[in-house]
Amino acid sequence: MKRIIYTILIGTSISLAGCKKSVDDAPAMVDRTKADDASARNELDKVYSDIQTVYNSQEYANSSTMRTTGVILPCGSVTLNTKNFTIQYNGVNCGSRTLSGSIDVTLLTSGVFSDPNAKLKIVYHDYKVLYYTNNQSITYNGTMYVTNGPNGGTLLSLFTTTPATVVHKVRGELSLTFDSTGTGNNNVIREWNVFRKNTYTSNGTQTGITWSVEGDTSIAADTYIPGTYSTASEYGISRDGDKFVCELSTAFMWSNCGSSYAGPYILKQGKVEYTVDLTTNAIALLGVTKGTWSATAGYRYDSPNNYPFDGSCDSDGYKLDFTLKKSSGTNVYSSSSFQAY
Repeated sequence: MKRIIYTILIGTSISLAGCKKSVDDAPAMVDRTKADDASARNELDKVYSDIQTVYNSQEYANSSTMRTTGVILPCGSVTLNTKNFTIQYNGVNCGSRTLSGSIDVTLLTSGVFSDPNAKLKIVYHDYKVLYYTNNQSITYNGTMYVTNGPNGGTLLSLFTTTPATVVHKVRGELSLTFDSTGTGNNNVIREWNVFRKNTYTSNGTQTGITWSVEGDTSIAADTYIPGTYSTASEYGISRDGDKFVCELSTAFMWSNCGSSYAGPYILKQGKVEYTVDLTTNAIALLGVTKGTWSATAGYRYDSPNNYPFDGSCDSDGYKLDFTLKKSSGTNVYSSSSFQAY
């Protein structure tokens, strides 16, 4: 049972997805089946969940004494070799997506990944997500690193009566190829940099597991795009060719709102702010030089025009805010809406 609940825990992401409770007249979910920046982040979270599933599995724990090949993921096959492994996606059908390419994961330090300060290297080899509905795709190449914290441990160590904290620092430099037309003739390649810290904590009780996601780097004033960013999680070039910074200005925090390990685990707080520099975009001819988009977690949907901040186990969505600004800071356009988890 604990392993089943564990798979639920690592499957949660911050990319406008999660556990949605029943809501009357709830708004439609955001489309995640097209090659855009939001989908690209969502797909990265899914891959990271696959990787965590493997290195927290019993098969991985046993791989120091045996070599084994087996399908332990719903959408990919895994080859284990001592403490390293490869996830192969051979054009596999995965819901509304086809996955291809491979991901190599190598333990760079001695011992095992549960050791304090152990480090994994993750290499993307033409990992491609193709969406059925429109033939659009995103292809990933590049390298990421995950470093275990000073306490070491695995996520499975949270499911004991002993208090524990597991910290994973994630760093990455990735090249993303977007085919947003579905023709393969207008591909664009963009560079992304990733800086996150994931913290998993247990107080030793069944209901005492929480976890958070934080931005883990700072960008000094006006050195990349205008502004100062103290908790950036990603920066780079958007699909449309504009510089952006994605900042987790408030850490995303999930808590167990049930009476056992089974949860449910509810996202109670967190805010992601996406800022894009539009000075070289065609829209700058209209005086617009900056775009901002934010999603603040912890809101509760009551009706189409009534979604107050809750911050408790009754939270069920994000408040979304979008603004276009002139260089003077004056808003040209702004809007707000609710998005269910």
